Amino acid sequence: MTEKEQIGWKQIEQMAGSSGLAAMEELQKFSPRLAKLALEFGYGDVYNDDALDLKQRALITLSSLITQGDAGRGLAYHFRAALHVGLSKEEIMETVHHCSAYAGFPKAIHALFIFKEVLEEDN
Repeated sequence: MTEKEQIGWKQIEQMAGSSGLAAMEELQKFSPRLAKLALEFGYGDVYNDDALDLKQRALITLSSLITQGDAGRGLAYHFRAALHVGLSKEEIMETVHHCSAYAGFPKAIHALFIFKEVLEEDN
């Protein structure tokens, strides 16, 4: 395992906890190459910077995924990560509401129902 991969695993644990680690392990079993790329670049480089804290990064990531409109499983993962780093349900809901003005209501509503499913599954 490379140093960047090790950093990536630590970042995932810090950002998303056990559910994040489980998701990456699942990806690693199915596609070791894509998992390595995500670990080294996504988490080993992009997330491994002190300019933004994890809450700020979570808001940016959610906004990006919501505006894409089709990030289903990834959006659910990052909703869980946002909760894990301390964003409240209300802050996440307001992020979705805010995105409706820029991404459109269909994408925001789709995201809201994914968030609803995450909350129901985790309770």
